[in-house]
Amino acid sequence: MTQASILYRQRINTNAAAHRIDSTLDARRYTLANGRHDTARAAILLQAGSAVIGLGRESITLAAPAVAWVDVLPQSYLRVSPGSAGYLLSLSDVLVKEAVGQGAESAPLRYLAERRVVQNQIEDAESLDELAQSCRSVERELKRGGKASWSFLTAHLSLVLIHCWRLSGLEDISQQGHSTNSALLMRFRHLAELHLREHWKIADYASALGISHDRLHDICMRSLQRTPLDLLHDRLTHEACLRLVRPGLSIEQVAADLGFRSTTHFSRFFRLRTGLTPARYRTAAISQVASTETLAMRNYADWP
Repeated sequence: MTQASILYRQRINTNAAAHRIDSTLDARRYTLANGRHDTARAAILLQAGSAVIGLGRESITLAAPAVAWVDVLPQSYLRVSPGSAGYLLSLSDVLVKEAVGQGAESAPLRYLAERRVVQNQIEDAESLDELAQSCRSVERELKRGGKASWSFLTAHLSLVLIHCWRLSGLEDISQQGHSTNSALLMRFRHLAELHLREHWKIADYASALGISHDRLHDICMRSLQRTPLDLLHDRLTHEACLRLVRPGLSIEQVAADLGFRSTTHFSRFFRLRTGLTPARYRTAAISQVASTETLAMRNYADWP
């Protein structure tokens, strides 16, 4: 196995862990964050029984069938009662953000990924079964060790996020209507996912939304205290950060994939946004001097 392959496998092992919770006569406790992986988020499917999620000074009760998507703190844990069964997935932000993707459907998944979601006593048995299948697939793939596939994991994690979105009720709420400004912001975000690499001008987005440049600027400033251009640049920087830590991609390839006319133009843009050159950012991320979460300037929880 080459050094690049070893680093690739190590990266998988440090970004995900999966536990199948089998029914036993004893209560059990699982640590959500530990030294084996860089855990930032946890997905929990409780198929039977009850459990408590400990998040610092806060605790959350689960009553099966239940799903939970939570941020992970250093002392976070899951304590399950006797007879409980389900799955626990511990995930890094890098893996989650790649699973969210960059298509038109990414906006609601990114909205979900940045929030805490807990839903108890779910009645949709079919969706719960499909979610269990995806959790089972992640668990089995991680057991493959050196043969595990990053693409396989992100594909099934995308399904996990979609099921959590639906089972949480957020999908129904999103379809019940938004205020005019919220609806326009959501559409702006969808367009950004579709045309980010084409480097559309703000006027292009405004035209596609059927509003003026000034109105789009006003909506973004009133709702998010950010200009449309700042939001687009944050999103582009975020995407660059993800690609720079992906194995096998040169800086020249990252620049081309993101639609920059030259590597020099990309490097100048990236340095202005992060304070680091792409090469220095990659070195810091790989050596774990600083994580992508601390180096990336912003998250996107404020987008609708």
